[in-house]
Amino acid sequence: MAVVLAFTCTVLRFDAAVFAAAMLASKIGCITRPTVTTFFATVTSSAVVAMVIDAYYWQQKWMWAELNVFAFNVVQGRSSEWGVSPPRFYFTHFIPRLLLGAFPFACIGMLVDSRSARLSMACFAAVGVFSANAHKEWRFILPAVPIFNMYAGIGVSKLYQIARFRQLVALAATLAAALSLVITATMTLISSYNYPGGHALALLHAIEPSSNVSVHIDTFSAMTGVCRFGQLRADWVYDKSEGLDLDQFGNFTHLLTSDPKPHSKRGFEIIGTQHGYSGIRLDFKQLLAGQLPISVRQKPLVWVMHRVHHGGSKTGSACFTCDLPV
Repeated sequence: MAVVLAFTCTVLRFDAAVFAAAMLASKIGCITRPTVTTFFATVTSSAVVAMVIDAYYWQQKWMWAELNVFAFNVVQGRSSEWGVSPPRFYFTHFIPRLLLGAFPFACIGMLVDSRSARLSMACFAAVGVFSANAHKEWRFILPAVPIFNMYAGIGVSKLYQIARFRQLVALAATLAAALSLVITATMTLISSYNYPGGHALALLHAIEPSSNVSVHIDTFSAMTGVCRFGQLRADWVYDKSEGLDLDQFGNFTHLLTSDPKPHSKRGFEIIGTQHGYSGIRLDFKQLLAGQLPISVRQKPLVWVMHRVHHGGSKTGSACFTCDLPV
């Protein structure tokens, strides 16, 4: 276990160290000297391996990606640049949404089962540490979900042992599981509309046959689906530089941008528009037509732009608009 925790924290997810520290603290009486030695030896060897691999792929000496992430988010406190939430947000928003139907049973399980109090306290301590950071994301507390689900199972088991409530508990647990499955499937479908940047890059690949292409990808596009796996053309240049002056965009033949207006005035034209998620529409009249009363609203989020060549000549004059299927 010590080896797995050390490797995970060092190479995969540095923030997992918060949960690892909380769990180890809850079992501090069981920790032996060989365990400590193994843990730090694994951390050291994993760090060396991570720096060798990260330095190669990032083309930087002494590059340790997870340490840089920790320094940026925690030491420099710059994670707040990506949004802030109140301290209670994990407990009042993210945990109920992650657990769904299991949430009330998990609360009951933690109240009635005192044998695993150390585990629950360690879990809450870790979530509390993350709550101190102004920037919050549900993925940071994912390690707590299996523990809360375990408590949900304990809660169902304890309630089921009460004979007069047995049938009611069985029905409630079944409905909670079914409802959670439906909500999860629905949210998964909705989340597929959150990647207009990736779809915009695919659209550019589809409409641009030229090999002499240098495309700039703005921050919004990069955050909504553009990744290395989508950069299919070895003969293209993909650039994600930030903080460029408007004049510097003239060095690119194409743009993926969430704000086309300033570029339209500087020699670029729109050749494609990618829509994405903008909300939910409820229309119960659709039930009369045998359709679901809920649908996804979309709006233009990413524009594909092409630079008009000097002398007024241009390529790709057609404009493509792409909606995701609803």
